[in-house]
Amino acid sequence: MGKKKSAARPPLKYSRPSGGNGAHLAGGNSNSRDQVLLALLEDLDTGVANLSREGLILYANRRFAGILGVRGFATATGSSIQRYISAASWDSLNSALAAAVEAPIHGEMRINASGETRVVRLSLGPIFAKDGTTTIRAVASEVTELVKTSQELRDSKASLYSLSARLLQSQDEERRRIARDLHDITGQELAVLGMSLELAARNLESPKKAREALTESVALAHKIEDEIRTLSYLLHPPLLDELGLGSALSWYAEGFQKRTKIRVDTQIAPNLPRLSPGDETTFFRVVQESLANVLRHSGSPTARISLSMDAGVARLSVEDQGKGISREILTPGRDTTGLGVGIAGMRERLLQIGGTLEINSTGSGTTVVATLPLAKQEGHSEPGQASRHLDEAQARPAALPIPVRKRILIADDHEVTRHGVVSLLAGELDIEVCGEAQDGLEVVAKAKELKPDLVLLDLTMPRAGGLTAAYEIRKMDAPPKILIFTNHSYHTLEENIRSAHCDGYVLKSNASRDLIRGIRAVLDGDKFYNPEAARAQTA
Repeated sequence: MGKKKSAARPPLKYSRPSGGNGAHLAGGNSNSRDQVLLALLEDLDTGVANLSREGLILYANRRFAGILGVRGFATATGSSIQRYISAASWDSLNSALAAAVEAPIHGEMRINASGETRVVRLSLGPIFAKDGTTTIRAVASEVTELVKTSQELRDSKASLYSLSARLLQSQDEERRRIARDLHDITGQELAVLGMSLELAARNLESPKKAREALTESVALAHKIEDEIRTLSYLLHPPLLDELGLGSALSWYAEGFQKRTKIRVDTQIAPNLPRLSPGDETTFFRVVQESLANVLRHSGSPTARISLSMDAGVARLSVEDQGKGISREILTPGRDTTGLGVGIAGMRERLLQIGGTLEINSTGSGTTVVATLPLAKQEGHSEPGQASRHLDEAQARPAALPIPVRKRILIADDHEVTRHGVVSLLAGELDIEVCGEAQDGLEVVAKAKELKPDLVLLDLTMPRAGGLTAAYEIRKMDAPPKILIFTNHSYHTLEENIRSAHCDGYVLKSNASRDLIRGIRAVLDGDKFYNPEAARAQTA
């Protein structure tokens, strides 16, 4: 406790009256005035007491007694204040009492009351009586909650700094891993691909050698494509944007099970409404991190993902039957360096969108529960509700004569892909490309304007996804055929495309083999699906 000197106060003297709980002021003008002063002291919300030089309580008002944890404030009178103060504070208290007989002093003490330790801000100062004796006035106010809140703020700030540092470190490590994979795997494969193509070019006069080199190049190109697609999916699954959280979680759970041999069961409520992209991404990352912890720390052979949205709340849970997590790690504000940024990162992500994270763990398993109050989602609806987002792309009707050649509208957000399709179709005398679109809104508008015979439609595009655009195109009076042209190859791909009433699909990796064949089949009134390709998994 530090010292702070001030002017000496007028002499006051407290004396205990017989048969009462109060105290009289000796040396006052009258008995009635003493009673008024005592009443004022008793009604104060601040603890006030008079102590001897040795720490004996000569008088304490109700608030002071309450701070000490004494029910009947008269009980405190005559006892030593050390009785209520933590032993760790005794030396500081004795030094403060010795100093307080000369000048005011301020500090904090720890009080043992009601089985808990509370923090009390104490102000001590001398009272000089007319008879020459000196006692000590004590003014106390409890600051337990203030100290606790301040400490929590400091812990939270320190935790935030630590989390930020670990997030940056984790981000750098992930970038290094991706860079290493791109250099050591993809880069080397591209180098080999270049050599194979160069070998084919040098052996144009030897068809057999050129054909062998080109065959090897094609196989290598498909392998590189699969690796890049897998990396892309893990960074951000396209299903999350196209079909929503439920489909993305089912896809990820299946891929995780194949990679780790940990059985993952999913319980996802049917017909879930779409959340905002940020909310769906947050829930997806919680599942990713939770399953990563199952793999790294739990030792559980199984896990279960549950997702439901009812009673105005979205609830996601991930359960395992592993060895559990210690209480110290689960306590907010504790150091979780041993688990990277996982738990703290999940809490922070959910906090940013107004959600909460609860983790229950025992020696027989852990359950991670993320909840989010549902608000009306603007701009993220089922395909049937997408009309208001596409109204801005009104058609400009134009009466076109029925052409001899079948007319194709290509919709893809990558120019190089559109150029490749145009080049592939250039030699087909009965097919012509009548237009190109690079996002979902544009393809709807051009389909209404150009009235093509077939729309070649990518699934993932800006402003509106392929399935949403397909729904709007199907609402036309004489809708064109729709053939999906996609890089995706998850197991529910065919089911989702059929549900959108499209006429088939072609994987971009098989374009040279299947695209023209698929276009002709659909234009002839058939369906073009490839179950074998649909079952190909990249995760």
